[in-house]
Amino acid sequence: WAIAPQFGKEHWLVLGLAEPLSAVDILFVRFRLHQQYGKQHTIGRFRISLRTGVDPEISLPENILQALHLSADKRTPEHAQLLFDYFSRQTSPTRELLAQQNELRKTEPPKPEVAARVIAQRVTEPRSTYVLRRGEFLNPIPELQVVPAGLATMPVMQSRQPDVMADRLDLARWLVSPENPLTPRVSVNHVWRLLFGHGLVKTSNDFGLRGERPSHPELLDWLASDFLAGSGSERPWSRKALIRRIVLSGTYRQASFHRADLQEPDPQNRLLARQNRLRVEAEIIRDISLDVSGLLSHKIGGPSVFPPLPPGIAELSYAGNFNWSESKGEDRYRRGMYTFFKRTSPHPNLIAFDCPDANLTCVERQISNTPLQALTSLNNETFSETARAFARRILSLPETTDEERLVTAFRLCVSRSGSASELTELTALLNDSKRWYEAHPDQAVALIGADPVPNTAAELNAAWIATARILLNMDEFITRE
Repeated sequence: WAIAPQFGKEHWLVLGLAEPLSAVDILFVRFRLHQQYGKQHTIGRFRISLRTGVDPEISLPENILQALHLSADKRTPEHAQLLFDYFSRQTSPTRELLAQQNELRKTEPPKPEVAARVIAQRVTEPRSTYVLRRGEFLNPIPELQVVPAGLATMPVMQSRQPDVMADRLDLARWLVSPENPLTPRVSVNHVWRLLFGHGLVKTSNDFGLRGERPSHPELLDWLASDFLAGSGSERPWSRKALIRRIVLSGTYRQASFHRADLQEPDPQNRLLARQNRLRVEAEIIRDISLDVSGLLSHKIGGPSVFPPLPPGIAELSYAGNFNWSESKGEDRYRRGMYTFFKRTSPHPNLIAFDCPDANLTCVERQISNTPLQALTSLNNETFSETARAFARRILSLPETTDEERLVTAFRLCVSRSGSASELTELTALLNDSKRWYEAHPDQAVALIGADPVPNTAAELNAAWIATARILLNMDEFITRE
């Protein structure tokens, strides 16, 4: 069923009864569909839903009607926001999401009050600062006195006091001054690179003559200006507002599938005719495993935590006496950003997935593909624990058959339904694992650990753990599509 030329797309038909139906006992309703117009108008998949009760009178506010009567190309962003706000409140799921958003906004901390404190009293004559020979502070070069100045191509750095040499506070104010175009552009480019894989300026660490020119200079200028000034209720320099603006754009929400027609004109996708496929960062890989297994703690704030660490790693620190006290309870499953980072002996899970070691400044993380990464996500203690928890979650689902559970588990991991061949392979793995653990019950008990699923045979529990490990170890699972 379609109205030309809208073939192969989703359609909805809403029918109302002239006279309402009522029944004391069970009421059976039969629908008869006649599909006789040709294959392009045959319904491939359909759903029939019924509702009870009296139809409410449909009455839209005047401003909503006016916005609806406008064609899409004539609607302003204000019209689009008005329609979104109104219709998102008309259905229960979106109302619940909006309520959650409002609750989260209430937790936003207020702008802190800055109390100025005098740490040191400035002398009448500021001290002279010199260039040091080979960096030795006891060996200054008297004829090379340091004179504060900004970059030659940038606005001149002014002292806040006349006839007084500029100091570090003047430098800080110069860096974030509205007349300084560099800082907001570098900040915007950094966020863009995290979301797209490469910045509008590809050389994130060099905006000078040796760096590459922006691929979209007007876009960079506009985002930087908006970031600097703030928009609506958002504060200036709000990274949250900047990220929200980018991820809600049509450019960000494009599909990341490879397109053969773009291979020759734009092999690196610098013109952004599609989205890029990116592996998530090291800290997030553990987070998404904890999340899909139901273990992730959503607690915000607090001190650093100490998730499980392989033995002997803490002793590799510089002093050799660092004590890694493994966190218990909820702290064991906090997000990766709260993991304590020991500079001289960082967590091996982070290093395996290209997290820098913090000994040197890193402008841009490099991404590698090594066998060690697959071994880490398959056998590491953290990922083994998430596989056991994920298997427990799967076996607790209302689905009753293995096939239904596999479909749901696949969707939980990669937000799509598995193909027939993928589900066939997983079903074969599950059945093979059941047979193997039936023959090796001691191995099943060892794999399950101290927290088996209640009322579930050990071989079935272990087989689902083995299957869950494969799902959590898929490349697609740790990749942003």
